[in-house]
Amino acid sequence: MKAFFSIFRLEFASLVRSFTLPLLAGAAVAWMFAVPQVITGDGTLDGAREVYLRYGLGGVFALTLVSLLASASGSFARERSEKRLQLTLVRPVRYQLLFLAKCAALTTAGAIVLALACFASLSVPGENAERVCYHVLRPSLPSPREEARAMYDAYMKDPDTPEEVKKASRSTVMRLLEFRAVDHYQTISTNMVAVWRIDFSSVGKEPLSAEKGVPPAVRLRLSNMQDLREDVAGYLSIGSLRASVSNQTQAVLTFPLSPSSSASESNRNDVLSFTNLGDKPLMLRPRKDVALLVPAGVYAFNLFRAWCELVSMLALILSFGLFLSSALGRPVALFSAIVILAVSEASPSVVSQYPDELETKLSDRIALTVTRFMAEVTRPVSSLNPLERLSLDECVEAREVCRVALMNIFLLPLVFAFISSFVLPRKQDEA
Repeated sequence: MKAFFSIFRLEFASLVRSFTLPLLAGAAVAWMFAVPQVITGDGTLDGAREVYLRYGLGGVFALTLVSLLASASGSFARERSEKRLQLTLVRPVRYQLLFLAKCAALTTAGAIVLALACFASLSVPGENAERVCYHVLRPSLPSPREEARAMYDAYMKDPDTPEEVKKASRSTVMRLLEFRAVDHYQTISTNMVAVWRIDFSSVGKEPLSAEKGVPPAVRLRLSNMQDLREDVAGYLSIGSLRASVSNQTQAVLTFPLSPSSSASESNRNDVLSFTNLGDKPLMLRPRKDVALLVPAGVYAFNLFRAWCELVSMLALILSFGLFLSSALGRPVALFSAIVILAVSEASPSVVSQYPDELETKLSDRIALTVTRFMAEVTRPVSSLNPLERLSLDECVEAREVCRVALMNIFLLPLVFAFISSFVLPRKQDEA
């Protein structure tokens, strides 16, 4: 451990002496105070807050990531070219230890910069540390893949199914059905009651209690057959709580729940229902358009959990940059890291938007296969969105933070360190 902390201290001191860390810290704090004057929202307080968090903390994270990734991608390559790696390894030090110590120093520097940005965000008007955030609970439904399996036979026998789809491989059709299952609409006719089972296992006991006077709520988006804005009428109910729904469709609306004397004692606390009292049928996508919001704690703790998740993402990307540096020259390593990072962000969007029905050309199939592979490999980074949840007052769940931290801070860097231990000696001999 003494060798680990010695290498850690040397790497961290290098970041300070080169002014990388001081400049990043100063730029982060300055940007957090400047962004409300530079970027404007939609005129509402919630819109301004969303813009501030997305572009404020998001901008600081992007700047920190690119700056430290440049340092990580050039770390081993620079030491090899300057013949300084031999000096570091004069005393018996394992290559894995050298890799992990450098990764820890770079991640610590990034964590400091992100922490300063988070503290700065708390001092901006409107970012009240006591603001309540919510657990977001969705209806318990079969997974899109399970629904796709159940629909496959009927879909292939349907005469309206295009012939090119019927001739396609099962995996292609399953992807198509799975994609459609996510956007599956449910129709709620007049005087009909729609019921969804809510899973409370992730939030513990008494999930419907208020937090600091803030009651639970339901977030809902309704539409009609003609996709027109029209008044709707009805009410939401769960247990002894109820909320009236009277607004226009085609908008995401939040309805606070309050105790109701008309609620039946037999109403289950894990069943959310919506009764349509309007004169027209309504439609919604249960997976996307229905959410029960349960108070989860204050904003300050949610911001801390988001910071932990951002640091975890940073640790994974920096460890990958160090891995590239152990095998490639500095310019190639940096270019490769940035390109792969950009592809990881774009892949999920490409996979979700590219129509499977058009997979007729060989070049299309190859490109989509590669893109899907990249989307799966880079999912630990591309699937995380703590800043979006912060801006929407959604809770960054502690379980997710622990899982991400275990994977991104410990397991994956260890894998990169192990592989690098085989690459570094060979590259060192070549130098």
